[in-house]
Amino acid sequence: MSNLQVSTTYILTHLGLIFFLYPSDVIDSTNEAQWLPVLTGFVFHLLIIFVYLKGLRYFQGESIVNILLRKNKIVAWAVLLPMLLYLSWIMIIAVRSFSEVISIAFLSNTPIWILILLLLLVPGFMTLHGKIGGLLRLSIMFSCLFVIPIVFVLATSFQNVDWHYLFPLWPGPRALHFLTHPSFYKSLFAYSGGFLLLGFLPSYTVYKPKAVFWGSLVILPSYLIAVYVPVLTLGEESARQLQFPYLFIVDTISINWLMFDRINVFLLLSLVAFCMFFIAATMFQILEIVRLGIKDISPNFLVPILITYSLIICLFIPDWKTVDLLFQWNTPLRLYVACVTPVVVLVIGWLHARKLKRELNST
Repeated sequence: MSNLQVSTTYILTHLGLIFFLYPSDVIDSTNEAQWLPVLTGFVFHLLIIFVYLKGLRYFQGESIVNILLRKNKIVAWAVLLPMLLYLSWIMIIAVRSFSEVISIAFLSNTPIWILILLLLLVPGFMTLHGKIGGLLRLSIMFSCLFVIPIVFVLATSFQNVDWHYLFPLWPGPRALHFLTHPSFYKSLFAYSGGFLLLGFLPSYTVYKPKAVFWGSLVILPSYLIAVYVPVLTLGEESARQLQFPYLFIVDTISINWLMFDRINVFLLLSLVAFCMFFIAATMFQILEIVRLGIKDISPNFLVPILITYSLIICLFIPDWKTVDLLFQWNTPLRLYVACVTPVVVLVIGWLHARKLKRELNST
């Protein structure tokens, strides 16, 4: 059961990140063969979780915070401080961007601060009262409630596609030009936003790495659909002009036999639930770093402080242009955390295994 919970948790934390900014970032990064940046990002994603899980396996049942602090304090904080900053940053960006999307989609008359507060209070309650065990169990319930609507929307979003826009399938001479485009590196947020959680779970549950890899393969079609449905429906040039291309396409779908006028209600409600789940998981990681690495303060105090701090910062972000700018500024920190953290954990794990082997041989 723990393998299933970890796998669904991993899937849900990523599904909430795919359908908003990711399609526009990938489309902006290349003029053709969008599958190449999608698969490149996915291979990068598989590589970092492989290295990360390989390192964690050297320390059975230990949190990444305990692993790092036990070995070397300087190295530990060279990893943990950027990680803490990154998690705080992406939580604020996620709250502010999702509140903007909700306001644009169907709550345009609701003050933005109410939506921000809602996206902080509900995950805060989930984190405070459910803790990680509650989040793992909640992932199963969310998957039962919302995955079927998501699959329904994904299937019906192909309603108006023109398969001629799929070509050329093979990129031209500048096939890897997207690697020089900032939008590609911004899109890696959809791959690296939730992998750190895997390092906090060993203290609470036992799971097999293959459960995570199966979960990654399950969400691969979502990455491709989120990018290709707008391209196949509107063409690459038109899709590039849209802020949320996939949401726009879903909003244009018409199904006569469905009682709802707008099918995007299914998608948005599901994604809001996944977003809250992602924010709750991020809060949990921040609390773990603070409590284990800095000072063991009760979550009853830490969660309200975190909510208040995040609310104030979110209110100082005036518009979507600033949100997008924050995503761009976050890119170097994101790449540092995504690349350095797995490598450091693997190296420490390897050295730990060598030390144990030497001690065993000496006895």
